[in-house]
Amino acid sequence: MTTPKPRYLETSTETVERERCEQWTDQLFRTSPMVRFMAKHLTLLDCNPLTRVPRTPLSTTSSSSSINSQNSPASAPQSKLVIAPCPPSIAGGFSPSLPTEPTSQSSILLCSNRIFSKSHLEDTLSHEMVHWFDHCRFLVDWSNLRHHACSEIRAASLSGDCGFGREFQRRNYGFKLQHQKCVKRRAVLSILANPACDGDIEIAERTVDEVFESCFADTRPFDEVSQQPFPSSNPSIKENRHKTCFTQQSNNLIHTFLTLCDSQIY
Repeated sequence: MTTPKPRYLETSTETVERERCEQWTDQLFRTSPMVRFMAKHLTLLDCNPLTRVPRTPLSTTSSSSSINSQNSPASAPQSKLVIAPCPPSIAGGFSPSLPTEPTSQSSILLCSNRIFSKSHLEDTLSHEMVHWFDHCRFLVDWSNLRHHACSEIRAASLSGDCGFGREFQRRNYGFKLQHQKCVKRRAVLSILANPACDGDIEIAERTVDEVFESCFADTRPFDEVSQQPFPSSNPSIKENRHKTCFTQQSNNLIHTFLTLCDSQIY
């Protein structure tokens, strides 16, 4: 879990941005088929994103986690959806639970100053919810680059992050296999931010290539994927497909916002 900035320290602009992001988030959990579907399947894994947990000492570090909660009551319940200002290159992140904590105590960061529309927030939130699903379902070892790459591939593909509209906004106008190209590109950028990669572009690209076919084909909890995936009328979690990269539980998770380059603006 991470802790949001105390409200009394917010600037007027930060308050407006936070409240706007909070309003959009609430609307998406009520009206978005994608967000509601992911929330349902997270809840089935005992990782309900809308429940609150007792406030604990800061257990994650990120560009936003230097904010402390010394002025918050220790007993005040803490949201798993953290809305806070972030550096200019990111829109969101996922903070995995500690090895000694239940996976339900993970959290999602939504960057209030980098979310430009409700549809952008929907893609960002969906992306991070796929990571949370993987963390709860497969007990991902985030220090294992193959595990991390697999989750990044799935999140970029399933969330709408690589849909035609988003790619057009990024001025990536290709048509032939553009969805796959986008997924690979964004997965590589995220792997580069993993300390285990040490910023080595060749390692990042090779790792993504090694797991791409299996992980791109793994659409759980969806039945299938398109450029803008939505659940079928009878969605189900597939229990036996494509478990190539998620096979072991690890006690060596990286306790940080692993996806700070995950929902990149560009």
